[in-house]
Amino acid sequence: MNIRRNLKLSVASLCLVTSMAMAQEKDTEALKTTTTKTYMIHKGDEVEKRTVEISTVRNNDIKLDENDSTKINQDRIVQSKSMITKTVKIDKDKDDAFDEKIVFSYKSATPEDFVLVSNDNELMVAIDNGENLKILENMSLKSKNSLGNNQAYIFTDNNGKEIEFMVEEYDNSWNNMNDSK
Repeated sequence: MNIRRNLKLSVASLCLVTSMAMAQEKDTEALKTTTTKTYMIHKGDEVEKRTVEISTVRNNDIKLDENDSTKINQDRIVQSKSMITKTVKIDKDKDDAFDEKIVFSYKSATPEDFVLVSNDNELMVAIDNGENLKILENMSLKSKNSLGNNQAYIFTDNNGKEIEFMVEEYDNSWNNMNDSK
């Protein structure tokens, strides 16, 4: 009898602790999209076509209106900025494997229509142009600082807005046969 009562008490305590821990977690939502684009690199007299797969994850904190706390359908408070992480996989040749991988993140109210692409060992900013990407000519990335292996950069868009982003991974010799097109 005593063992059964202790077991019930232990299970009830575990449920209470678990529900309290879950109540303390921030409510977040992640929106994921993946697109495929192409861009051209001019190398002397030759033009190379490169295929790019862009995976975008937008993490939003969900905040609800405190005035609606007793209601089932609560109104959301619009979040001003979200954390956006983009993974760019670049295929530079005719095989089925991607050759480069760039992972970067930034905070923004809207997912900006830019990605980082590369030309040899140089990172470049490209913007969405329908099914293709257009590399911004005469665009220089200002290096801000580095945190461990991550490098922070700032670039100014066409509207004069400065966007600060962190390059979390840049591997120009990445070749993963499991991540083929």
